[in-house]
Amino acid sequence: MYSNSHKFIFFHVGKCAGTSIKKSLAAIKGLSYDRMKGHSSLAELQQCVRESGFDPEKYFTFSVTRNPWDRHVSLYYHMTSITKIHPNDPLKAKMEFKGSFEDFVYNSYVAKFDYSLVDYVIRYENLIDDFDQLCNHLNIKTPVLPHFDYNTGRPKVSYRSYYNSETQKKVSELYATDIDYFNYEF
Repeated sequence: MYSNSHKFIFFHVGKCAGTSIKKSLAAIKGLSYDRMKGHSSLAELQQCVRESGFDPEKYFTFSVTRNPWDRHVSLYYHMTSITKIHPNDPLKAKMEFKGSFEDFVYNSYVAKFDYSLVDYVIRYENLIDDFDQLCNHLNIKTPVLPHFDYNTGRPKVSYRSYYNSETQKKVSELYATDIDYFNYEF
């Protein structure tokens, strides 16, 4: 998502409240924006800004991060319920994961993102306060940040309960860059 009227680019990292942030910002009156489909790369968003006649180097860029172990549990439930979320999309049906959490961990690929490329990173664990700071910086009245629930059936238990020592280690390897950059701990 990007806005030429407010000169920002939001890079949406999956399973980090990005849909809620997009919906919240899209509700602001007078804010022109383009919501790209899916998870566009930062480079794609910058190119769209260029194509609309503006310089993306003058835009404030931001994203969201989340504790990798919690994020991976969320991703698992998303991928195991994707046909419920997108019932009429045959491409999504091919992506649905049908195994255990442990199988998911060992068969996962995580797209890497260099958070140093953005000006500001919201921490999912501090979502409301960080979002409020972002809106203050963008000089917009903080809109309501809705909780967008995909209704994946994830039980309300700690992410820690999903892990054994091997899966915990594997996820730490998958997200090593994020863990180091943000000092995340299990």
